Amino acid sequence: MKRTIFMAAWDMDVEKGGVNKVMLRRSALFSNQDYSSVLLTMDFKMNYPEIASELRATGQLNRNVEILNVYDYYREKYSSKEVTSAQKEKYAQNSKKYEGDYWVQDGGNFARYFMNGTYIKYKQWDEDGILKFIDYFDENRVRVRREEYHPHGYKIRETLYHPANNKKNQERFFTPDGFCYLSVWFNFQTGKQQHVYLYNPEHKKVVDFANRREFHTFWLEELCRTEVVKPVIIVDGAAVAERVINMDDDLAFKIYMLHSNHFEEPHTLGSPYRKAVQPILDIIPKGYPVVVLTDQQQLDLHKEIGNRGNIHVIPNCVDTPVVDVERDPLLVSMVARYSKEKRIDHAIEAFLEVARDIPGAKLEIYGAGDEEQELKKLIKKLKVHHSVKLKGYTNRIDEVFAKSAVSVVTSTAEGFSLVMLESFANHTPVVSYEINYGPAQVIKDGETGYLVPNGDIEVLADRIKRLLENPSDAEQMGNNAFNLIKESYTPEIYYNKWHDLIEQTITENKEKPLL
Repeated sequence: MKRTIFMAAWDMDVEKGGVNKVMLRRSALFSNQDYSSVLLTMDFKMNYPEIASELRATGQLNRNVEILNVYDYYREKYSSKEVTSAQKEKYAQNSKKYEGDYWVQDGGNFARYFMNGTYIKYKQWDEDGILKFIDYFDENRVRVRREEYHPHGYKIRETLYHPANNKKNQERFFTPDGFCYLSVWFNFQTGKQQHVYLYNPEHKKVVDFANRREFHTFWLEELCRTEVVKPVIIVDGAAVAERVINMDDDLAFKIYMLHSNHFEEPHTLGSPYRKAVQPILDIIPKGYPVVVLTDQQQLDLHKEIGNRGNIHVIPNCVDTPVVDVERDPLLVSMVARYSKEKRIDHAIEAFLEVARDIPGAKLEIYGAGDEEQELKKLIKKLKVHHSVKLKGYTNRIDEVFAKSAVSVVTSTAEGFSLVMLESFANHTPVVSYEINYGPAQVIKDGETGYLVPNGDIEVLADRIKRLLENPSDAEQMGNNAFNLIKESYTPEIYYNKWHDLIEQTITENKEKPLL
């Protein structure tokens, strides 16, 4: 009988790297004759089936691996029939821009509706003309209700607002046949959750939770109870750690994963712990297995929390692809989220000097995020728009690195930096700031790339120039980097380490806290 490996995070999406990519790769490896993998998410999205389809189409999600979301689970479980003809007719009516005797302000993808001078409602459509939501207003122009619609033609969520301050005080979630299976109450003054109610239509039973965290724990326990063989649950997202911690230990073997640096700035030993990962750090003394990505992070945790033998090191892995593209000896690439902690501005500033000294040098930056407009302004301010390009999100990482002479990492902190391994797997050396954690573990200075003093833009520019000016050195470093991947970071090595930990956890009965 197969054992199920649940891998839990807050969310998954198409245009996400990092943790999501690690989960997708691990879940594929653990979809075999001994294990089945299920990816668990706890955010609210309407399009998880479409996300799964696209991830499968791009080869990222194994065909035997399911993405299971808590809202989708109960919406499907408590739905007795499909969308009715009456619902479809109402949806079709609501989707119309012009309806009844309303006076309509047409804003393209939105419209406002008036009746005899009174503002009644507001509609918004997506770029494909699909109705997204309708807001309703009282006679004082105060929003009282929002109805959100699923593209399949039914109301999926309704939010009610308090008239005193227009803050939400209730959310209601619906099945395709119109049954409200879940409601969440909020304190309209503080925004905090007050109650969560789950409605069972079969027995007319209501289950009450203090907050969504308790509701999510209830769901996780329900999933585990349905398993014939006691499952394993791997916590891949810090946001879901407390949900798993609060589960009954008898229902699942628990393993907690630290994908990132656990320190606040300056991200070194002695710094305060990050609040987001504090629950995971707190359970280390209780004996639960915790996985980190580097020996250095394990050592730092041992120094501050103690060595009980339950902090394990399992670095990320990568495949070694064969990509048929021509390498550009003057191309430098970055793959990073457009966010402040990635310090992409440092790479852009360094490239001002690189482009000045090496005609034709180019920096292409792939990613997405909140800092995109600020980065565009910086490129314009430094007048490097001819040599520095923001290329947006890509899932063709191997092609990006295979055509590059060098790649760059400028983060403030990392758990390991998967992109370094992906660069190495494509014979491309990396120039990186020496930060916690990861670069010093995989970059042998002058052999597989260069380590740069943290934050030193001048040295960063110098090391990039060295590789562009000496293509034979860059080629040799790239080959060294590729050999390192084959020696230490293959999927086979990764799988064996995880397999051994899982079996060790089961054998040692680690679901029982070692108090």
